[in-house]
Amino acid sequence: MKNAEPRSLTIENVRLGYGAKTIVPDLSLEIPAGQVTAIIGPNGCGKSTLLRGISRLLKPESGTISLDGRDVHSYPAKEFARRVGLLPQSPIAPDGITVADLVSRGRYPYQGLFKKNSREDDEAVAWALEATNTMALAENQVSDLSGGQRQRVWIAMALAQQTDILLLDEPTTYLDLAHQVDLLDLLCELNETRGTTMVMVLHELNLAARAAHHLVAMKDGQIAVAGSAEEVMTGENLLNIFGLKASVADPLGNGSTVVVPHSRVAKGGFSAETADQAMLEDVS
Repeated sequence: MKNAEPRSLTIENVRLGYGAKTIVPDLSLEIPAGQVTAIIGPNGCGKSTLLRGISRLLKPESGTISLDGRDVHSYPAKEFARRVGLLPQSPIAPDGITVADLVSRGRYPYQGLFKKNSREDDEAVAWALEATNTMALAENQVSDLSGGQRQRVWIAMALAQQTDILLLDEPTTYLDLAHQVDLLDLLCELNETRGTTMVMVLHELNLAARAAHHLVAMKDGQIAVAGSAEEVMTGENLLNIFGLKASVADPLGNGSTVVVPHSRVAKGGFSAETADQAMLEDVS
């Protein structure tokens, strides 16, 4: 695979909503090129709406979203799709489609009128199936798969597109913890080896801190705080953004950030004040 080209992705004074309901009133953000950005925040804060705006699924009521200095809506569809890939939330596969056929659809931006796969297309599809551990499912119908298997197949389709920017809305949905970690490690490896810019919406704070170079925390349609995991994941920020009392620590002493929520009701003598110490003892 070719290395990704650095792409500038800028959101300026964007207003997004659905009909008369505004979700994101006025937001500006610059996505760091060649890095992994995770968007976090409570339900309904506008995370997915923002991602839909970046991907052109939702047109801003005002403001501009720019790719390489051009409004994203000025690009022809295939040209934009060769630069930006999307894994939406809860995608729906056509009836009767096989895994291999679905993943092959990721190559649509590179194909001509007759949509015949080239050798490069076949290689990209095979790589994506292998990378997501779904090659053995290639001839299965997508409708016959479990939720976790389907999610990995959709991710394979996004990877087969081989774009410079990849947008993922809750990519770990339906996956057990081991597969969540495997997937995020795969995406981080893709970022490291190809320089692919990643923007992903994640709910699990510890996985977001583990995977992302840059965190964007949203609240009420606005950016509450942005920066490194160490800067964003503080007790004060978590309380302000999520209404969550938690301890934040680096239990391994390697710059990692781990969030341990406090129980609303003390159990078995375990108090909030002992959370950090208990975590350190568990990993020692």
